Amino acid sequence: MIKMKKKLDKRVIIYYILFMTADKIQAASRAELVEALLYSQSRVTELENELSYLKRQLFGSKSERFVPANPDQTILPLILPARESVSEREKEDISYTRNRKQDSDKTGHSRETMPTHLPIVDFRIEPEEDTTGCSHIGDDITWEYEYKRGKLIVKRYIRPKYARKDGGSVMIGKMPPRPVDKGNFGPGFIANLINEKYNYHMPLDRQRKRFLSENNVSIAESTLCDIVRQGCFWFEPLYQKLIELLLKASYLQADETPIPVLTRDGRGKTHRGYFWVYHDPVSNIIVFDYRMNRSREGPNKFLANFKGIVQVDGYQGYAELLARTDIQWAACMAHVRRKFEQALETDKARGTYALKEIGLWFEWERQSKEDGHNPADRLAMRKDHIVPSMESFHGWLNQESLKVLPKSLIGKAIGYALNQWPGFTPFMADGRIELSNNLVENAIRPVALGRKNYLFKGSHAAAQRAAVIYSLIATATRHGHDSFRYLKDVLTRLPASTNKQLDGFLPQNWTDKNDD
Repeated sequence: MIKMKKKLDKRVIIYYILFMTADKIQAASRAELVEALLYSQSRVTELENELSYLKRQLFGSKSERFVPANPDQTILPLILPARESVSEREKEDISYTRNRKQDSDKTGHSRETMPTHLPIVDFRIEPEEDTTGCSHIGDDITWEYEYKRGKLIVKRYIRPKYARKDGGSVMIGKMPPRPVDKGNFGPGFIANLINEKYNYHMPLDRQRKRFLSENNVSIAESTLCDIVRQGCFWFEPLYQKLIELLLKASYLQADETPIPVLTRDGRGKTHRGYFWVYHDPVSNIIVFDYRMNRSREGPNKFLANFKGIVQVDGYQGYAELLARTDIQWAACMAHVRRKFEQALETDKARGTYALKEIGLWFEWERQSKEDGHNPADRLAMRKDHIVPSMESFHGWLNQESLKVLPKSLIGKAIGYALNQWPGFTPFMADGRIELSNNLVENAIRPVALGRKNYLFKGSHAAAQRAAVIYSLIATATRHGHDSFRYLKDVLTRLPASTNKQLDGFLPQNWTDKNDD
């Protein structure tokens, strides 16, 4: 007779039944055998579902395909033969003589010679004072690389020098404020460099090679890195202003995405940092906040002074934030739909029904947006069409949860939906609240594409600079602006502006004043 204990793992019972002799099977009670058999069937179904889902993720054709973030997980360990140490090799002394450099060979550091093979555009800057009767004694020449759409040029500033009548001081025109003082790189060049890297995912080394092959201009990658850093200096106050305005909102969407960061812990090792992304759907402000990990400390600190509705997925890192009395949770229906889509192959009937119902809600929302409904009109539409359907669907979830295995894919989808359901109350009561978090997820996609190209950030400071640039580009794009023209205009006019004029450079307030 099999003696079953409450704390005994049922898998042990299954293995015992499989390997015991026929007489022992006959001695076991029917209830014991049935219980073990039911558990084994449940476990087999669960494992089959997991195997089917993993095969589909790796080999199937689908829009939301999972790619492991850590490529080392798919690489087998490679054992290389031990290298012969230097001490084991034969040593040899090598000596040579060379001519000593003369003092005349020491030229020191100087500005790069102006390239003459590129188109040159001249700008003449005269002194503000009257030069009548003054002697022209020469010109001061300053040049820089500048970029116009599809073309690298040289911008040359010519400033005539005049000797005053009294033979004293010299008059010369003033150089306009530039993003990099005494540098060889204009605002258009810097804007294009940043836009190519963060908007079109072109690493700096690839840009360096393109400058060399297409324009016969050689620029060190370290120089390009410095240019990005210096350009970001002007974006920082705009970034801080965006954060200030974002936190004044009463409804935010939030999501997070990993970003590898190179560290000094070991050669080739990267730290897994995170961009926490926040979006105000009403004013269309997007802010990337870099943190060194995915802990709850990130949203807790960033949203410490925020009060209102926060729309997030089911990640537990937001649990402490959502427990606050001044925060109301809004859930994401796209994540609920995704769970049913994953269960479609193992339970086609239930999965199809769920996807059809949820799809109708998204279709109503899309139509409302195309019709230009304001929040009040959207809420009225929802109460007429979506809310009754959602309440019926909620009842279906409760009924079906009793009929499916909790650990099956359809069981997990239903369980996830029921767990998230309280978060859809704001959607049913407030026309501003979106049905899903897709708007903030769309803002994150450039990061996912970018890290496949540049692979990692060189430091935590570089990751923070990326957060600044991503925020401005994403917000500018959301407001329909050309990101290159926006960045160029900021770098052109902001160095000569005051703090009182800062609001005019924010992406949501900006107007295009470029002359090219």
